[in-house]
Amino acid sequence: MQGKTHVAIGIATGVGLACSSGSDDVAELSLTIVLSGFASLLPDIDEDGSLINNFIFPSLKRTYRSFALAALGVIMAALYFVKGLPLWVLLIGIYAAGVAYVPHRTVTHSVLSVFYVGWVTYLISPPYVFAVVMGYLSHLFADTLTTAGVPYLWPYHKKFNLKKLGIHIKSGGKEDHLIGTLSLVLAAIGFVYLVGHIFYQQAASSGWF
Repeated sequence: MQGKTHVAIGIATGVGLACSSGSDDVAELSLTIVLSGFASLLPDIDEDGSLINNFIFPSLKRTYRSFALAALGVIMAALYFVKGLPLWVLLIGIYAAGVAYVPHRTVTHSVLSVFYVGWVTYLISPPYVFAVVMGYLSHLFADTLTTAGVPYLWPYHKKFNLKKLGIHIKSGGKEDHLIGTLSLVLAAIGFVYLVGHIFYQQAASSGWF
């Protein structure tokens, strides 16, 4: 599916997680939504023209982006050893350099990558692991609806899809746009509910009613 559809689904996922958390911490809930949306784009980092690469390298031509991603990974790894930075810096560097030149929809679209990204997130900030993992998985689940499918068990190359159930969405097609639109609508409704819930909680604790 297109990047804008993925981010819409990721944001909707984040809003859903925020609504179900029971928290009234605005900063925490906002970060949950943002991280889920960002993670929903991460699997396409192996594609030079993807939305996430347009965000990370907006001024670079597509032909240079893989090299830039690999170079960024090498620099992060070097800084880990030279400056004694946290382990997650090295792991992000390894990931960036490792996926820079892999074919699209391979390792980044696998369960292995989900666990790796979840592990890195845990090292950075354990409370946000679920938001990142669910955002990442939302991308894989969405791509499962497409004809190309997803190699969940990579390096086993079989790609799983739902064609046998009659579901085979074309990237950029009407169904793709519809899913993105519905996701944004659900995210908006959920966000309004979330804001209302926070306002109610704060008003109640302040004795307004």
